[in-house]
Amino acid sequence: MFLSKSFWLGAFCALLGLLTLSEILLRLTVPTGFWYRQLDISGDMTSLPEVRDRILYSHPLERPIFLLGDSILGASALTEHRIPQARTKTLTRALTAQLSSRQQTALSLGSDGNLLTDILALNTEIQPQSNDHILLILNFRMFAQEFAEGPKGLSRYFLETNLPPDIQARLKPETPPSEESKLSDDLFNQMAEHWFLFRETQMMKTLWYYPSQKDFYQHLLENTVGRNDAQADMMEAALKQKIATYYQPYLWDKTALPLVCLHKILDSWAAQQVHVTVVLSPQNQNFLGSYLDKPSFKKNRAALAKLMKSYSAKGIHYHDWADRYPSSLFLDHCHLTPEGNQRYSVELTQLLAGGQK
Repeated sequence: MFLSKSFWLGAFCALLGLLTLSEILLRLTVPTGFWYRQLDISGDMTSLPEVRDRILYSHPLERPIFLLGDSILGASALTEHRIPQARTKTLTRALTAQLSSRQQTALSLGSDGNLLTDILALNTEIQPQSNDHILLILNFRMFAQEFAEGPKGLSRYFLETNLPPDIQARLKPETPPSEESKLSDDLFNQMAEHWFLFRETQMMKTLWYYPSQKDFYQHLLENTVGRNDAQADMMEAALKQKIATYYQPYLWDKTALPLVCLHKILDSWAAQQVHVTVVLSPQNQNFLGSYLDKPSFKKNRAALAKLMKSYSAKGIHYHDWADRYPSSLFLDHCHLTPEGNQRYSVELTQLLAGGQK
């Protein structure tokens, strides 16, 4: 078939029309919260405009309980361990169901890799009001030495503009980014800000965990012939190497980014008279084995408890649950199995209701 100019012009017009209709549809449906009711995007953040959409439109008629944390709230670890229907078995999903039974709603702003700098920036978007309730789940990795200073101290750079100038200054890399990198970031931010279709598709693509061809075929092969023990052992060893620095000898520095940001967050909440529950999330010490420096682990927990005690009279209640669950309820060092998430959600709900220590 001969492809004439008329054919290509028609195809271009059809594509342009489809994009225009999609943009109109999203501009009409996003402000109703439709997509947030249909899709579970807990554990993901792709742009600042999308985060604002989530806060504005997920629960437009009431202020929810805000859930702040990292990958513990999402599906990434469940998906990595090939748990079927992982997004239905997350801590966020279980906690939302528990709270719904008490006629309460929840909005998760947790995301993979979130650090206390990210949470400080997100707090600017939440703009907590008096009598709001926030559940902050702290993970041990958030305080690691590699996040104490420099560009690694923020996991999502689109949140940087929300941070105080003194924190932004501490995140700057020694070598400034190239002009090409700046142009690419600026273009992405502009498209996310003004183009609904772009930012919503960026959000939706996070629902697919295996983006590369290699991962797709590996997943397909595992579903066909199963997953061998040697491969699982190799993945566990690689994970232990990756997380080793989080648990090796290091006493958390009061002047490092994590604790400075935590102070700023807590001071803000105390000033606004927000109801806050802070939990140090369970850790699987058996999985960590020799990678865990127990003296540092004990001293850092004690130091955090002492810091949090100074806020207890200001509506901020702290609970150290690092030793709470047995190893059998963990997938790895800190992520729980579906059964673990269910139990965790029940006990967190009781905690939020004031019925458990």
